Amino acid sequence: MNFSIAVDKSGNGGIIKIGSGDVSISAIEQPIEQQHTGKGNPNAIMTFDMPLNNRQQKLLDDLPEFDSRVTVPKKSVNMSDLSALTAKTGDEFAMFTKGEERLIIRGNSKKVNINIDEAKALSEKGYKWSGHTHPGVDDNCLMPSKGDKDILAVFDQETSVVYNSKGNYLTFVKEDQL
Repeated sequence: MNFSIAVDKSGNGGIIKIGSGDVSISAIEQPIEQQHTGKGNPNAIMTFDMPLNNRQQKLLDDLPEFDSRVTVPKKSVNMSDLSALTAKTGDEFAMFTKGEERLIIRGNSKKVNINIDEAKALSEKGYKWSGHTHPGVDDNCLMPSKGDKDILAVFDQETSVVYNSKGNYLTFVKEDQL
């Protein structure tokens, strides 16, 4: 088998092309360090004060203060995004999902303003508690509070998650109600 290797700088296609007995290696358009800037990464935001990405910044703009709420398409936000918002602001954020939409609620440094009655109303509307964030970087801040477990008990689901400011998370379970 006879292979020839050529560098293709035309910018068409991927890095490696195989076909017709030829292997060609295309030039990489951007250096690796430019592709992964840390923008929007919770750990990079916390450690190096990197900015939020554009999508996260728009979400934060829509949640300007304690108890602000916004409903967004499900595909437009995930728990890592809320972790990034927590890294940037020091506030907790909670996410509830129903079908193809997500309700995001901004808290403060200690809590999100959801009580048992409001949690019941969300559950009755078909929402699940996707998770929430706790400000901080160590494993202790990943522990759910009694209030977190009380809220989870209201929803028809067994687990939820707590994310910290670095993007680490812990899944917690519903406690049996006696």
